[in-house]
Amino acid sequence: MKVDVIVAPTFLKEDDLKGCLCAVIDVLRATSTIITALASGAVEVRPCLTVDEAKKGVAKLPRDSYLLGGEDMGKNIPGSDLGNSPLEYMAGEVVGDKVIYSYTSNGTGAIWKAYAGCGSPVYIAALINVSAVSSAMAKEAAGGQGKGIAIVCSGRYGGPSTEDFFCAGMMVDRIARGLRKHGIETQLSDAASAASDIAAANRGHGLNVLSSSEHGRFLESIGFADDLIFASRIDLYSVVPVFDGERVVLLK
Repeated sequence: MKVDVIVAPTFLKEDDLKGCLCAVIDVLRATSTIITALASGAVEVRPCLTVDEAKKGVAKLPRDSYLLGGEDMGKNIPGSDLGNSPLEYMAGEVVGDKVIYSYTSNGTGAIWKAYAGCGSPVYIAALINVSAVSSAMAKEAAGGQGKGIAIVCSGRYGGPSTEDFFCAGMMVDRIARGLRKHGIETQLSDAASAASDIAAANRGHGLNVLSSSEHGRFLESIGFADDLIFASRIDLYSVVPVFDGERVVLLK
């Protein structure tokens, strides 16, 4: 089975994802935040393509049922309840039983683009759930679902990001091992092979990868160094979120 890594959504061609099982990564920070919110008791997360879409979405709901979150170019959305730091979403008393509408500069758009390309539910991945989501994808693929597996990195403003590529490499290795247990060999694309090499070369040094990345340095400069520490934690959660074309919920 072919396993591919797309380094950023801008590199996608029209049919790259057709018929594939897909995952989206945005380690810093959209997918890390979505995973944390759902693991902490949020009902669902609604990724939005614009700030206006997010604001219009919450306007239809009772005030005590939702949270508006996310960021625009690294800054909190005016009038939002929360930003895009996963640390803000850890408290069950804050996010529990809430519907969360979110817009982010890179991650939410990547989720929608992946869904449009594959036409099936999209897995939401980061370092904090890398093993759980990889295992779930391998199991689904071994069950005959999908002609291949594609891991889409959200990147940064249209370009690649080191932290997403590193996480993708960890997923490639785990997915390949999972498929091998079912007697299925993988054919890695050049990008998947390169991601795997990056992950192997930096094994045990995830925080260094995040801290030295362009986006990591930017987040540190605006006061979010703790987010890098949190987002670098491998397998903090065993949850598997999926986007169904409307909302992100936990796979049962």
